Amino acid sequence: IIKIMILPRTPSILSSTITSVALLQQDMASARTASTIHADIHRLLQQPQPQAQAQTPPREELYQILPSPEILSRLQSLASDYPDFATLTTTQEWFGLPRAGSSRDCPHDAAYPSANGDGCNNYVLILQDKEAHPDDSDVQSPLLRPPADGEYYLSLEGGWWKDESKFDDLDGNERSGWKYLPDVFLSGSVHGDERVGPTSLVEMSELLLESARCESLPRRRFRPSGYYEGLDDRDGGGGGSDGGADDRGEEKEDVLRWKNEVVAAQTCRRSLADRGIPDPFRRWLARLVSTRRTVVIPTANALGYARNERTEDGIDPNRDFPFDVLPKNRDECMQTVAGRSINELFRSHLFPIGLTFHGGMEVVAYEWGAPTYLNFDAPDALAQETIAGAYSRYANGFPGHQAYDYGTMNDKVYYVRGGMEDWAFAGSWDPDRVVECAPTTFGGNFPPEKTRYNNSTLRAFNMLVETSDVKNPPRDSLGKRSQPLISGSGDENGHVARNIRLALLAMDIVEPYVSIHGVEDLQFEDDDVIPSMNMRRYDGGSYFENSRMVWVPQNRKTYRIIWTVGGAFDIDFTEVLFGPWDALPENLADDKDGVYPSTTTLKTLASSQFSIASPANIDNHHRGRSRWHEQGPFPTTESQDLLGPFFETMIDATEYPPGTQLAVFARAKVDSAWLSPAPHVRPANLGPTSHLVNARTNPSYFASNAGKIVKGREDNWWYSPPVTLIIGSEAEGMRVEAEAVANHALVSSFDGHVRAVRINSRWGSVPSVMEAMTRRSFRTTALRLPSSSGSIAHWIVLGTLTVLLGAVGLVFVRRRRGIYLDRKRLEQDLEEDEGFSVEIAEGGYRDDVNTSLESIHID
Repeated sequence: IIKIMILPRTPSILSSTITSVALLQQDMASARTASTIHADIHRLLQQPQPQAQAQTPPREELYQILPSPEILSRLQSLASDYPDFATLTTTQEWFGLPRAGSSRDCPHDAAYPSANGDGCNNYVLILQDKEAHPDDSDVQSPLLRPPADGEYYLSLEGGWWKDESKFDDLDGNERSGWKYLPDVFLSGSVHGDERVGPTSLVEMSELLLESARCESLPRRRFRPSGYYEGLDDRDGGGGGSDGGADDRGEEKEDVLRWKNEVVAAQTCRRSLADRGIPDPFRRWLARLVSTRRTVVIPTANALGYARNERTEDGIDPNRDFPFDVLPKNRDECMQTVAGRSINELFRSHLFPIGLTFHGGMEVVAYEWGAPTYLNFDAPDALAQETIAGAYSRYANGFPGHQAYDYGTMNDKVYYVRGGMEDWAFAGSWDPDRVVECAPTTFGGNFPPEKTRYNNSTLRAFNMLVETSDVKNPPRDSLGKRSQPLISGSGDENGHVARNIRLALLAMDIVEPYVSIHGVEDLQFEDDDVIPSMNMRRYDGGSYFENSRMVWVPQNRKTYRIIWTVGGAFDIDFTEVLFGPWDALPENLADDKDGVYPSTTTLKTLASSQFSIASPANIDNHHRGRSRWHEQGPFPTTESQDLLGPFFETMIDATEYPPGTQLAVFARAKVDSAWLSPAPHVRPANLGPTSHLVNARTNPSYFASNAGKIVKGREDNWWYSPPVTLIIGSEAEGMRVEAEAVANHALVSSFDGHVRAVRINSRWGSVPSVMEAMTRRSFRTTALRLPSSSGSIAHWIVLGTLTVLLGAVGLVFVRRRRGIYLDRKRLEQDLEEDEGFSVEIAEGGYRDDVNTSLESIHID
């Protein structure tokens, strides 16, 4: 893996970049057709570049089982190499838990800064886009966070949290929508001698983080002004006069920085593509990092893994949870640090989905696995079976090993009391099965309230993956790094390779999503999710300003829209809505907590100002299938490089004159079949109980724990971020196309006529169209202070700014104290039940009263 440093002024790199772009510009001067709309970007990213400095050696092609010291080293490297997306901690420093073991165990932990005392640390890696969600207490404090690259860009682009006035209260400080990020739980080794899981999760994490970092480059919403102009001038072109230089003829800081990041972007993209991760897969992996909060505990049983023993000091951690444990045995749960670590992670999150990796057989198993429910189905059995089948298919088999069998734990494995999977699934809604633990290990004095759970915490599909018949399989059966996301059945697949994919699938399906893929024949080179940028963080018209914008000629009247749906299985209904941006509220997300779309936005979309267009490439009542469906994606595209399905429609914009700015949304309803009950469910008559099923099928659903929220969607619709269509006149088409060519923007044309132009990409733009936008002004360059040779008016401005900054500083100091007190109150509130509400249309129940933890528990 080649790691790239963002270097200072490096002539060889800049010269090579200049040459690459100049060559690209010469080719772009010729006419282009719809078949070559992506040549611009692809050729820019494929030009040879000087060798970047390697910070880590390339990985060997064959995976190998990682021992405890190597796992720690890899985790530390991930946290340091990708600080914007990875946070490494331990359950000891996070929750104050003890260490299992003695002074002879885990000597490698001395390499971790806060390792104090005997025994083993239990490491936790959090994968989350911290730049997009800076206010999530899981990973950082927005006031105490260290400087990062993203802060530079936010200072240019007006990120809301840079404005101290927005820190007046906690409500204002939650607008990035962090509460609604879906949580994913991944456990590598509850039994220490079952070795495949930890390695799979470390390798998966590295793949995700490398892709997210790569996709975040270059880290601007669009390229800085003067960049291409300067390149054109040096090459004899007709670019702008300033060439991206300041008053002294030196390159502007933002231009230089952007050039370096273009080089880093092309290098990492080429490296990933060479290893079998082309553009669509890279963007998919980046989406999983940016739109989820994934908690990875690679070796939950850290002591057992270090000793290569099943138990933790003789106690089985997977019999250590307070579900279906006889009351007389309440001293036999929460005895292990492994069990307590997982318990604290669930108490501090709201996991709809999780995986726990084991070994000794090859099967994916789900509820029930408790003896009380032997020979019965669990609630939401159809959803569990559907998901387990997808895990099996995407993991696939390889020579000598079939794809995973799947079924209930009672049927495919064996039943246990105190199992983690049943506890995580039903601990909040089946309180008769839950006991308060009173272990005597580690000095006793275990707080019993730590095994009292509110009505929301434990409703996860936390499936058991028995990875391999041999608990420590040989290296030649682990798989290869090439083509890691392709579900093949050859010798490139293996125990580690297939479980990397299986874990990625779990991350994907934790929440559905809808994304517009293109307009006319123009396919977007960027996804609607770009790591380190979150549209909910910006003020006012952020969704407009940050939307992908496409200029289209008015004489065409109708325009083709392509979109996709992910994170689901059955796509029950999908369509496109479009109407004028001026009809929408300034902020499409909720002003208080960032939930998207806001109630006000939804009311506008339902009004007569917005029109609906149904898919033209499917029938059967607009039904489709995702890529995870057992029958494959539908409808599909001719390109094998793209991740389907892809829906198409034509929107009729005849009534809109030139100058109109149309907002285009796609939306979908998914997986309603999961409401069908299995034939022998126990407990009976509860309806859906899991977060995953309720969030897709029940608009009234609301669950909250530790500040995190899972809720249903109005009418069960899931919405894409908007795309903006700018209706232009036919007369300006040639000028817009010429400017697009000069500025390396994407163009779709046919028979010599332009059909669509992307005006605000990170890679190229059309400045004249951007500047003509009336809703919000674009900020393409940094604010610059006047030089020392400026006029007296400049000095007056500087003096005024100094006085204002001093006043703001005094106010800010006072507000920091208020924020600290507010956060301390929030920490106390997170220990309480924040509410649970669910309605089932026919014969269901509703519990919408905020209840204390004590009132939920039933002795």
